[in-house]
Amino acid sequence: MIPHDTPPPAQHASEKARRLADAFVGLLAQFGYTATLGAVVNYGQKVSLSHPSLSHTLCAVIYVGKEKASFVKEGKNWPDGLYDSLLHKFRTLLEPELMVSTAPIAQSAGSTVAYVDGSYCEEDRSAHIGWAFEIWRDGESIDGQAGSISHPDALSLRNVAGECHAVEQVLEWCRANDCTEIEIRFDYIGLANWANGTWRTNAVQTQRYRERVESSGVRITWTKVQAHTGEYGNTRVDYFARHAATHHAFFPELPVSILPAHFRRSRTAPVSCR
Repeated sequence: MIPHDTPPPAQHASEKARRLADAFVGLLAQFGYTATLGAVVNYGQKVSLSHPSLSHTLCAVIYVGKEKASFVKEGKNWPDGLYDSLLHKFRTLLEPELMVSTAPIAQSAGSTVAYVDGSYCEEDRSAHIGWAFEIWRDGESIDGQAGSISHPDALSLRNVAGECHAVEQVLEWCRANDCTEIEIRFDYIGLANWANGTWRTNAVQTQRYRERVESSGVRITWTKVQAHTGEYGNTRVDYFARHAATHHAFFPELPVSILPAHFRRSRTAPVSCR
């Protein structure tokens, strides 16, 4: 029997939407937006926002469903690209909810695994690409990096350029740590297909990518994983890449402090590779 003091689903969802909206208001303030909470709706919370660059106030609704939360714009007076930019920021608040487990990743004993990912962020007529990789041994994170790039050749490929750059940085890590064999886990199939010749490399970026993979001397096992399904290692690098793109930052050692609490695991293993 359901206790009498248990709120109905719509009320519970609206309360959760309000908490998300409060967090989103704080996040937007870091980027110069003034946002305020509006009316409560079924399964959602209305939000209005303004910015010095905007001539009018914009409205949106944060909804909470059974499986996920969403950020939905209202009206047709949104500037091109702004909704996508804000949606990108909103999704960073949801990352802890994507986690299905904080257990160590599954990998063969003695093996080395690298997760890679890329991200693309547009804001105020400028664009940045984020990239990230994280190295794992014996189910524990031992090293990693994240950063952003904005070279015109890279921007034409958007987040794909970040994915390629992340693999290139993994190969640099292998060289520096005398690693000759590694498993790379990724969510964009082009990384493997360009590397093994299944896809043609028509762009300068992909040509360089394939050349660096071939000349690295590293034996790579390519493992495709599904994006945004809560796999621990993939979700971490997705967050790192987004964070780097959004803040135009470089993290030479992937400080755990930039992760939401649900993502954090201490590094106990030394940086080494067989």
